[in-house]
Amino acid sequence: MKLTLDSGTKKDLTATQIATLDSKLRTRIPQLVGWSYSPLTGELTLDFGDVDDNAMLTKIDNWITQTGSVRKLRFEFLDLIKKWGE
Repeated sequence: MKLTLDSGTKKDLTATQIATLDSKLRTRIPQLVGWSYSPLTGELTLDFGDVDDNAMLTKIDNWITQTGSVRKLRFEFLDLIKKWGE
Protein backbone atom coordinates (compact mmCIF):
# COMPACT_ATOMS: atom_id res chain seq x y z
CA MET A 1 0.00 0.00 0.00
CA LYS A 2 1.38 3.39 -0.96
CA LEU A 3 0.15 6.82 0.06
CA THR A 4 1.27 9.96 -1.80
CA LEU A 5 0.97 13.32 -0.06
CA ASP A 6 1.69 16.92 -0.97
CA SER A 7 4.49 17.90 1.40
CA GLY A 8 3.92 21.60 0.78
CA THR A 9 7.61 21.98 -0.07
CA LYS A 10 9.32 21.81 -3.43
CA LYS A 11 13.07 21.86 -2.87
CA ASP A 12 16.11 19.65 -3.07
CA LEU A 13 16.98 18.14 0.27
CA THR A 14 20.52 17.86 1.56
CA ALA A 15 21.82 14.54 2.84
CA THR A 16 21.31 15.80 6.40
CA GLN A 17 17.71 16.85 5.68
CA ILE A 18 16.99 13.47 4.10
CA ALA A 19 18.42 11.66 7.14
CA THR A 20 16.37 13.85 9.49
CA LEU A 21 13.16 13.28 7.49
CA ASP A 22 13.83 9.54 7.39
CA SER A 23 14.31 9.46 11.16
CA LYS A 24 11.13 11.47 11.81
CA LEU A 25 9.03 9.34 9.45
CA ARG A 26 10.26 6.02 10.84
CA THR A 27 9.80 7.20 14.44
CA ARG A 28 6.28 8.52 13.85
CA ILE A 29 5.13 5.73 11.51
CA PRO A 30 6.73 2.44 12.67
CA GLN A 31 4.97 0.36 9.99
CA LEU A 32 6.62 2.39 7.21
CA VAL A 33 8.67 0.23 4.83
CA GLY A 34 10.09 2.99 2.68
CA TRP A 35 9.45 6.43 1.28
CA SER A 36 10.38 8.75 -1.58
CA TYR A 37 10.25 12.48 -2.10
CA SER A 38 10.08 14.47 -5.35
CA PRO A 39 11.65 17.91 -5.17
CA LEU A 40 9.93 18.85 -8.46
CA THR A 41 6.37 18.20 -7.26
CA GLY A 42 6.80 18.19 -3.48
CA GLU A 43 5.15 14.76 -3.37
CA LEU A 44 6.04 12.50 -0.48
CA THR A 45 5.20 8.85 -1.13
CA LEU A 46 4.97 6.53 1.86
CA ASP A 47 5.29 2.79 1.20
CA PHE A 48 3.73 0.43 3.73
CA GLY A 49 4.53 -2.72 1.76
CA ASP A 50 2.13 -5.53 1.03
CA VAL A 51 1.21 -6.27 4.65
CA ASP A 52 -1.73 -3.84 4.74
CA ASP A 53 -2.83 -4.90 1.25
CA ASN A 54 -2.76 -8.56 2.29
CA ALA A 55 -4.61 -7.78 5.53
CA MET A 56 -7.39 -6.06 3.58
CA LEU A 57 -7.62 -8.92 1.08
CA THR A 58 -7.86 -11.36 3.99
CA LYS A 59 -10.70 -9.30 5.51
CA ILE A 60 -12.53 -9.31 2.17
CA ASP A 61 -12.13 -13.09 1.89
CA ASN A 62 -13.46 -13.46 5.45
CA TRP A 63 -16.49 -11.31 4.62
CA ILE A 64 -17.17 -13.47 1.56
CA THR A 65 -17.13 -16.57 3.76
CA GLN A 66 -19.26 -14.94 6.47
CA THR A 67 -21.93 -13.90 3.99
CA GLY A 68 -21.96 -17.22 2.14
CA SER A 69 -21.09 -15.48 -1.13
CA VAL A 70 -19.29 -17.22 -3.98
CA ARG A 71 -16.91 -14.62 -5.44
CA LYS A 72 -15.59 -11.07 -5.25
CA LEU A 73 -16.95 -8.56 -7.73
CA ARG A 74 -16.08 -5.01 -6.71
CA PHE A 75 -14.46 -3.16 -3.81
CA GLU A 76 -14.53 0.62 -3.34
CA PHE A 77 -12.38 2.63 -0.99
CA LEU A 78 -12.78 6.39 -1.39
CA ASP A 79 -12.25 6.83 -5.15
CA LEU A 80 -10.31 3.59 -5.62
CA ILE A 81 -12.27 0.81 -7.27
CA LYS A 82 -10.98 -2.75 -7.50
CA LYS A 83 -12.88 -5.11 -9.81
CA TRP A 84 -12.39 -8.83 -10.14
CA GLY A 85 -13.02 -10.78 -13.37
CA GLU A 86 -16.34 -9.93 -14.91
